[in-house]
Amino acid sequence: MTNIYALPDLEPRLIEHGELKLIGIPCIGLDQMGAKFELAKRSLLDLHDHLTQIIHPRIHYGVWPQAAGQELPASHAYLLCVEVSTFDQVPEWFVRITLPPQHCVAAASMEGDFDAASRVIDAYLSEHGIRTEGQDRPYVICERYRYDAEGFARYSLPLQDSV
Repeated sequence: MTNIYALPDLEPRLIEHGELKLIGIPCIGLDQMGAKFELAKRSLLDLHDHLTQIIHPRIHYGVWPQAAGQELPASHAYLLCVEVSTFDQVPEWFVRITLPPQHCVAAASMEGDFDAASRVIDAYLSEHGIRTEGQDRPYVICERYRYDAEGFARYSLPLQDSV
């Protein structure tokens, strides 16, 4: 088992990802999103014995499509995903996303406080004059869950190349 360094609570950190191949389960509509998330989480955690291409079964990514309708409660989409080494032999009912390499700012919240982590990230970006991009990407990571480390961490949009 690999030791994972936990991000400190509500402290911004620069994060770098290479290309990520993700498979996910969509959660549509904000009504009862917590229950939808829990069902998707349980399903992804239970997959590891059946899909050996899953890289870290206890690390999940929350992904938002960058599309019209995201601002509407009934059509808001959230994809809970897990990283895979390949899409080969992945059942067709899973969402498949390939994200390009990116840098971003992440802040963990041991309480799972999305708003507090967002404020920490926004302050860091402002203090350091860092700009984000990503509005042109079809999908962006909004958060990560590392269940054997810090738990919840909020992500900024990808950083512009100037970092």
